[in-house]
Amino acid sequence: MLSLGSAAGARTPILNKSAFCNLKIRVPSLSMQRRIASILGAYDDLIETNQRRVALLEEMALRLFEEWFVRFRFPGNESHAMVETPDGLLPKGWSMTRLGDLTSYISRGITPAYDASATSLAINQKCIRDQRVSLQLARTQSKPVPKEKLVQSGDVLINSTGVGTLGRVAQAEAIPEGLTVDTHVTIVRPERRLDRDFFGLALLRMEPLLERLGVGATGQTELNRSRIADIGVAEPPSNLQTVFGRHARPLRELAFQLTRQSEGLAASRELLLPRLISGELSVADAERDLKDAA
Repeated sequence: MLSLGSAAGARTPILNKSAFCNLKIRVPSLSMQRRIASILGAYDDLIETNQRRVALLEEMALRLFEEWFVRFRFPGNESHAMVETPDGLLPKGWSMTRLGDLTSYISRGITPAYDASATSLAINQKCIRDQRVSLQLARTQSKPVPKEKLVQSGDVLINSTGVGTLGRVAQAEAIPEGLTVDTHVTIVRPERRLDRDFFGLALLRMEPLLERLGVGATGQTELNRSRIADIGVAEPPSNLQTVFGRHARPLRELAFQLTRQSEGLAASRELLLPRLISGELSVADAERDLKDAA
């Protein structure tokens, strides 16, 4: 490390050009640099491959939803007559239902007591992006959390304040114990009778609508729970939802696992370069770790 003794200046030490020129830096051999670059590039390739696979899996699940529940081309649709309703044509046995009647809970989260030593995590609006939940920007907090405000697997989370992030939607998958959301995020929890993937994809498709439902002055736009609850949803019979879930769940579960793997790969990559340069981790060990990750 360059010491302040190398600096020039009376009251304020200044690192001049000469001091930098005399600084010695440990540099691996060119062949070693190329091996390190190859390892880092391979991590980037794995992450990019995973991202393409995730996008494809999510697209397949969404297109399946639209085919069955928007275009009404579900298995056996030929035997279901279309019936005129106040909300338009629907297959016989279906109903247009308020979202609030399909949920067991709709509410904002808590005002967290942020504490670096706490174990409870609070999701904020930055954690909901690209229709996914990322815990990387969640913060630990120590305030007791009411049971109903603990995020459950299958809950849909909606950003509900501000401009730019309002209306973003994501569905919670595997979640750590004690996870909650702050007051800028709304928890929308489906009734047990609903298939979680039907419910989740229905709300993910509503993201553009939810973005438009906010009310209030610029910079203080709010999406309140009554507006969310009043949205209409075409509700199919429960047995059709169940069949849909059998097709959609493997696609969405794999997409989630690949996303989590990519996050781990990205974190590992960030730590690799300084450890390889310093010699803390050998290139051979890094290559073995990469092989295991692949």
